[in-house]
Amino acid sequence: MSIGDLSSNLLHLKQVLGSAPRSSDGERVEAVVAILLWDEPGRGLQTLLVQRAEREGDPWSGQIGLPGGRVRQTVESPRAAIHREVEEEVGINLMEVGVELGSLSVGHPMRRIEMRVQPWVYGLKIKPKVRIGSEIADSFWVNLLELSSKKKMSDITIRNQSLSVESYLVEGKVVWGFTYRVLTELLPILDASL
Repeated sequence: MSIGDLSSNLLHLKQVLGSAPRSSDGERVEAVVAILLWDEPGRGLQTLLVQRAEREGDPWSGQIGLPGGRVRQTVESPRAAIHREVEEEVGINLMEVGVELGSLSVGHPMRRIEMRVQPWVYGLKIKPKVRIGSEIADSFWVNLLELSSKKKMSDITIRNQSLSVESYLVEGKVVWGFTYRVLTELLPILDASL
């Protein structure tokens, strides 16, 4: 897909993300996530969130997140991993419908310093049909312009420990942790660029 197929908002966001890199291109990361942006006419920018399937031994089991996963070290690049993971988890072929707009800051989910995760921002030419894979229980599009109004403190339980966390409450689902941090980094960039 050519870059000219993107909306003017997504093209401008690509310029903004490219003008101030938030991480180095060659940085080693263990995992990647994709912020998939669709500029819906009359509604504004939407992003796809997923609810992970409940799986024994998975620390992110059942949580709301972004499509993505582990990089197969020595076998694939982080970019190849994001393309593979997005296709496996939500059935979207980024080579066909996506344009890489830039990256956000490398982060550490659940404060696990040994795990570095690179968020990549992709603009979508069309709103693709989502086909969830076995690791995903559900998916839904979120209007980013409305997200700030959904910010609140939420009580959650992780590994039998009750916590009060900053979050977004979207469609009755709590978006917290690493996904919350990624979206919180993105929102001011969107405000400044649109």
